[in-house]
Amino acid sequence: MKIIAVMNQKGGVGKTTVTVNLAAGLALNKQRVLLIDADLQANATTALGLEPNQKGGAVYDLFAALTKQCTMKDSLLQRPVSHQNKKGVLDVVPATIALSGFDQLVRALPNKQVLMKQMLQNYKNYDYILIDCPPSLGLMTVNALVAADEVLIPVLPEFFGLQGLSQIVDTIKFLQNSLNPDLEIGGIVCTRYNRRNIHQEVVRCLHDRFDKKLFGTKIYENIAIAEAPSHAQTIFEYNPHSTGAHDFDILCRELLNRQIHHDNLQIEQQRKHRKQNQR
Repeated sequence: MKIIAVMNQKGGVGKTTVTVNLAAGLALNKQRVLLIDADLQANATTALGLEPNQKGGAVYDLFAALTKQCTMKDSLLQRPVSHQNKKGVLDVVPATIALSGFDQLVRALPNKQVLMKQMLQNYKNYDYILIDCPPSLGLMTVNALVAADEVLIPVLPEFFGLQGLSQIVDTIKFLQNSLNPDLEIGGIVCTRYNRRNIHQEVVRCLHDRFDKKLFGTKIYENIAIAEAPSHAQTIFEYNPHSTGAHDFDILCRELLNRQIHHDNLQIEQQRKHRKQNQR
């Protein structure tokens, strides 16, 4: 199981768009996927056309699950996804405006930074868990980063985007030295890309600095991607033949191929370790 926090402290970079469509694409590739909407704006929840379960006046959302007013299982919603002849299902933990009170409610708790990690401990049956983080570094984002194995960073290919990226790297380093030593940058993906000179120059800078952490796949500027959420559809459903659907399909495949490569390296390292112990 791989837990990926999708994060950028700078708003407007396509963070939720990447989370929703990447999660859908992985589900369409026969992966078991959980999407956690950890942003109080609940854009991922809305983009998928979902509303939280309710029972007896109680709302079963991420806030309720984290504060143990319900179990995570109680809050889970299922969202079928489709793309041409492919079908899949997403599990979703939805968000509501109730998340705005999360920091204040849990601030005094001794385990306030590990609530999400604890919540996920009994849910190991997923291939991927994607967390749509808020565009700020509050306790919710810290919880997501402590629970995560990797951070996926959507970046606008502009120089202001590079400045925001430096702040994220500093945040990750801080958490590596404290609450989550195994946290790493899983990848950086350029969004709203076009072939303007400035975009190409920024991509070169990103490649020089981050090398293989930068995804080869770019999400090109595409009107269908912007329109899809207003129809409560993923890009694969809204316009399956669009450039946007193609880009996200390729991004999913690149992510899956990276995971296969990573797993093969781990197997090889374990094999070498066993051989050394047998000597």
